[in-house]
Amino acid sequence: MAQDHDSASIASSSRSILRPTLLVAAMLIILIILKIGSAVAGPMLFFVFLAILIVPLFNALKVRGVSPALALIIMLVGITVVFVGLIWLVLSSFSQMIDALGQYMGDFQSNTQAVANWLERIQLDPVFWERLNNMLFGYMDAIARKVVVGSVALIAGSIMALIALAFIMLESESFGLRLRRGLGDESDILRRMELFQRSLWSYVVARVKLNFLTGLGVFVMLIIFRVDYALLWSILAFFLSFIPYIGLIVAMIPPVLLGTAESGMVVGVALSIGYFIINQAIEQVIEPRVVGKEMTLSPTLTLFSVIFWTWVLGGIGAMLAGPLAALMILVLGSFDDTRWIAILFSSDDSPLVTGVLTPLVEKDNAV
Repeated sequence: MAQDHDSASIASSSRSILRPTLLVAAMLIILIILKIGSAVAGPMLFFVFLAILIVPLFNALKVRGVSPALALIIMLVGITVVFVGLIWLVLSSFSQMIDALGQYMGDFQSNTQAVANWLERIQLDPVFWERLNNMLFGYMDAIARKVVVGSVALIAGSIMALIALAFIMLESESFGLRLRRGLGDESDILRRMELFQRSLWSYVVARVKLNFLTGLGVFVMLIIFRVDYALLWSILAFFLSFIPYIGLIVAMIPPVLLGTAESGMVVGVALSIGYFIINQAIEQVIEPRVVGKEMTLSPTLTLFSVIFWTWVLGGIGAMLAGPLAALMILVLGSFDDTRWIAILFSSDDSPLVTGVLTPLVEKDNAV
């Protein structure tokens, strides 16, 4: 009898070890596939997340009495107008900046001559500062030219994505019904899919609000200091702020360089301090009040996620780092053997761990 009990305990222990091992192995295989096919996997993942965000807006229009055809037209026209406006602004601004970049670099070196003199006084090679300037402005020139040249491919890809989004929006309602019919209304998989969509939606809405405030603060600051292309840099700050911790640091480099070139080092330092104040005010004061518990993630996990997904998928991975980290927490929280890892990097009462849905005013926005 005792021998049977020991055998059962060993079998149970083996199963408890086998399940997380298989889960980790499956995740590693998926990551290897994503890394190998990052050129395709990155845009596809971005498109999937975009579809998850667009469908609730489409459903919200239908709930308010708008016919599906008219709702589809409104969504497609709105997306097209926003996209065309952004493309026009970026292309026109970058084209002008490319022509004037040589003048900016010369003015920057003149206005920062004091730094070169200081390096020489402390017996360091001032050529280092000149090389650094050339490198930074060289990167700006290369990126601007790459954006301008790649705009045709971007427009062509966006047209295909728009067509695919139209089909997804039209089929979203029937897809949800088929999913419920196949899995059942009480399915744990369905509930967690719904939870992830709601969590992603609430996270993106909160980030859009925070990033808008960030972009607005940057725009006002750049207008005050009369930095060229203020609207372009504020839009850049808006989008790069989706990358936790390091996004705004990257976004501040071009306007700080131009501000220094145009008005001197004092303005460059003031802009750097201004970006730091805006970032701290948004992330430390406003964000805890705006972002809900559904996407509460450990700062350590978030930073690791940014580094890791940037390595796997490039720039798209950096922008999707937050949602991908939440998806990992959701998967780990679905199994008893790995739930402790999810709690470690989130919290024990996070919906991503518990799987408990928070009520929505309109359930039609769900999957």
